[in-house]
Amino acid sequence: MPQTPDGVLSNWHTFFEDFSTSTQEFYAAVEEAVARRNLPEIKISRVLFSERGIGSPAREYLRVSWHRVAFDICSAPYGVGHFFSWWLTKIPAKYGLFKMTTLLLAYAFTLATLISPAGHSFFAAVLYFTALFLGVPLILLICVAKGYFGDEEWVLSVPVLGTLYTFLFNPVTYYRLDSAMMFRDSIRAAVNEVINDVRQEKGLRLLGDEDLLPDVREEKKAG
Repeated sequence: MPQTPDGVLSNWHTFFEDFSTSTQEFYAAVEEAVARRNLPEIKISRVLFSERGIGSPAREYLRVSWHRVAFDICSAPYGVGHFFSWWLTKIPAKYGLFKMTTLLLAYAFTLATLISPAGHSFFAAVLYFTALFLGVPLILLICVAKGYFGDEEWVLSVPVLGTLYTFLFNPVTYYRLDSAMMFRDSIRAAVNEVINDVRQEKGLRLLGDEDLLPDVREEKKAG
């Protein structure tokens, strides 16, 4: 069961008093609204988050993810009203330490196997240290870029390694920034559309742009 991600980039919520609707129908409507937009590289799933800690009940959220960025969308009754929210978060890589240890052991074994036939010559020593100091960082950066383990923010904070990672895998481009913004705006639009459809069905005032503005934190990191 996933825990609430630490990397919250922004969020939005609203509460309707004296209002009720079906959570599952709301999620299905959002899924349909997202599907109609035919967005590339989008994954839709349901995730459970503990309400408090171990042994506490779990609440189901609708997750719409793009790479390692996700909207976690909530619809839940509260008293005689109904609560809606979404959280834009960065998804942490799973099993990072295990994957890193396995990778390094496999790399060391492969390296030793390839170099051992060369004996203890100067050439073997040069080959070993070249592979060690170039191969390990390169493999590490590739695995972080693919989301197998680690986190970009950690790598970017490391001198030299962070510069190399940015140059190879994380350059700031118009395409990258535009793609992140299009994902955020498209999912917000889908959620807002369904929220107002539900309100219209109940004969309530539609929410305007100001009502739908998110609490922005660090959305630039979503790219």
